[in-house]
Amino acid sequence: MSTFLLNTLILLITLLCVSCGDCEFLANQYRKDQFNILLQYEPAEGRAYALKGINPITKDKVQYSDQGGFLGLPFKVLISIGDTLVKKQGELKIYIHKKDTILIFPFKCEGKIYE
Repeated sequence: MSTFLLNTLILLITLLCVSCGDCEFLANQYRKDQFNILLQYEPAEGRAYALKGINPITKDKVQYSDQGGFLGLPFKVLISIGDTLVKKQGELKIYIHKKDTILIFPFKCEGKIYE
């Protein structure tokens, strides 16, 4: 199974569990994710979207799909073509590297920030 399909499946399961209120489960799922994407395309409109670009280290084309969970809607207005988005495996933070600044966002569920 491709990484894209596996990530999509995990995120769909996660989305279904959001209504369950199991923040620990969600945090553990997002800890497994990792990406390093120099964004080349604007994410599509709507809650679910895919980040598409290249890995700035390997120069490979990469994509990360999100169903509106960790990245959520607040991130969408902050992301622009040319930004580098980084999520390190084992961490619950997303880094948005802009030309002159780095924005860091922790995973938040039901008002609590998870480390």
